[in-house]
Amino acid sequence: MTPRPVADLLVTLAEPTRLRILNSLSTAPLFVSDLASMFSLPETTIAEHLDALEQLGIVRTHEVVPYVLYALSPLRGSGERLVRAVLDAMRSDPGATADRSAALTRSRSRLETRVRPSVVNAS
Repeated sequence: MTPRPVADLLVTLAEPTRLRILNSLSTAPLFVSDLASMFSLPETTIAEHLDALEQLGIVRTHEVVPYVLYALSPLRGSGERLVRAVLDAMRSDPGATADRSAALTRSRSRLETRVRPSVVNAS
C-alpha cells in the first residue's frame, strides 16, 4: 500500500466486481465458488479481486478445510468510515439488493453442505 491509504481504498473499491464482492460479503461470509457462481465469473477472476481486497485489509479468510471462507475484516478509522459509506450508498440499489439476497441464500445453503457434515463426523 502506498502512503495514501484512502486513495488506495477508493481505487480498489472503484472496480465494479470488487464493489459487488464487498456488498455481498457485507451480508455473509462466502467461498470463492459462491461468488463465482453468483457473478457468473471464473473462480480465478474472483480470487484475484479477493486478493486485492485482502491486501488492503478489507477482507479476511477463514479456513474451512479444504476450502477458504472470505468475510469482511473489521476496519478502523477512515477505512471503516469509507467502507461503511460505500455500503450505505448501495443499500437502495436494486442490483446490490439482489446480490445481498443471493449471498445470504448461498451462504446458508453452502455452509450446511460444506461445514455441517464435517462437524457431524467429528462428533
